Amino acid sequence: MSSGGASPSTAADQGVPVPKAEFIDDVAKFMEDKDADKVLAQLQENIRTYRMIQEDLMQRRVRTMTKLPELRRAVDIVKQLIEKQESGDEVITDFMLAEGAYAKAKIKGAKSVNLWLGAGVMLEYPLEEARTLLEENEANCRANLKTNEDSMALIKDSITTTEVSVARIYNYDLERRRRIKEEGGQVTA
Repeated sequence: MSSGGASPSTAADQGVPVPKAEFIDDVAKFMEDKDADKVLAQLQENIRTYRMIQEDLMQRRVRTMTKLPELRRAVDIVKQLIEKQESGDEVITDFMLAEGAYAKAKIKGAKSVNLWLGAGVMLEYPLEEARTLLEENEANCRANLKTNEDSMALIKDSITTTEVSVARIYNYDLERRRRIKEEGGQVTA
């Protein structure tokens, strides 16, 4: 059995900074004394950063989603062992020895289970303690999914806001250059 799961945290706690994009209300005021090409380059860099964060969050979500059914099965197995221990019945089960190789086992009066903690570490826990640990890990896993969902929504909003800012600044710069050209002036970068 595996006890895999982590405590709930924000994406920033997991090493993923989640910056929030600011909407530019007044583009003309924002662009005073700024080079449009440099501002656009910075915004494009921000979009690349957001997309990298988004990809990392998606990978974390997939990993967490694969842990959830495993944790649920482990909780169910431990609960079944507790029930059978109390009634004195034996449990007949198949368990995997290696990929594709299974063995049948009769378990009667189990008092403890071994749980994989990760990094090649396995510990023996009394049944009730194992159930509590596994249920906590399952709850943490669900909390991590919620945090991930919130972070994904923030990143999607930031990407959209930044893309809108790019379009608005680009259009502002085009209009500025057109006006200068119509007035007979020299367009500078």
